[in-house]
Amino acid sequence: MIRYKMFEREITSGNHRSYHVCVNNFGNNFNSKSKFHPIDEALSKIDEDFTDYECNITLANHTSPNDYFHISYLAKTINLPYIQRNILDAFNIKVDFPVIYFTRQYPYIDNFKVGFDHITYKKFNSKFYNQVMDIIIKFNNILNGINAIILAGDFDKDGNFIDETINIEIIPYQNKENYFKIKNVLLDEYAVIPQKIGRYDKMFTNYTIYDFCWHTKIKLYDDREPLVKFYRTYPHNPFLGYHNYK
Repeated sequence: MIRYKMFEREITSGNHRSYHVCVNNFGNNFNSKSKFHPIDEALSKIDEDFTDYECNITLANHTSPNDYFHISYLAKTINLPYIQRNILDAFNIKVDFPVIYFTRQYPYIDNFKVGFDHITYKKFNSKFYNQVMDIIIKFNNILNGINAIILAGDFDKDGNFIDETINIEIIPYQNKENYFKIKNVLLDEYAVIPQKIGRYDKMFTNYTIYDFCWHTKIKLYDDREPLVKFYRTYPHNPFLGYHNYK
């Protein structure tokens, strides 16, 4: 069963857009003619129970040439704080630290992406660490509450961190005030296109937490300016009732 969809859009100069579909478990979720169907059915052959996880599929499009799938924890239950070892092993995610989510291209390639917290990130001795911590502190000081800040990076097939980029995903308390605070910071400090982020303003005119979940991502590179994206779920907010979610 399809639980929800999530729209992803770059709000800096690029044109990247993605469309993520979350299912309860892989298998029997799509019509046989759907492009999602072969990926969903292939992943259903993995003999594991995904009840406690978010399972997402993202199809290629004209701005993103590859298909991906994502498995995440995202505070679905307080009793399972991270992705468990059996799930990581099933998808050949060879890392030895607490994993919040992972992303793999489908069909598989060697590299993969993993989400983690700032405590784990410090152990990587990344060139971006001080810059990342400055960003985290800034948003902690400016926003009226944060649900989570999740970091994510790329790893090679042996689980070695590739220190060329880092994602900073900021999931604030879900309210109108925080949206406009984030918008102002992004416009002031990053090359965000006003017209791109401004398209969301009307969605927050009468916004309530029940309407949709939203967050933003800042991606740092070692050879170019940061990229910024905005995410929102549809047709509702699927995370209501999750542990410590506001």
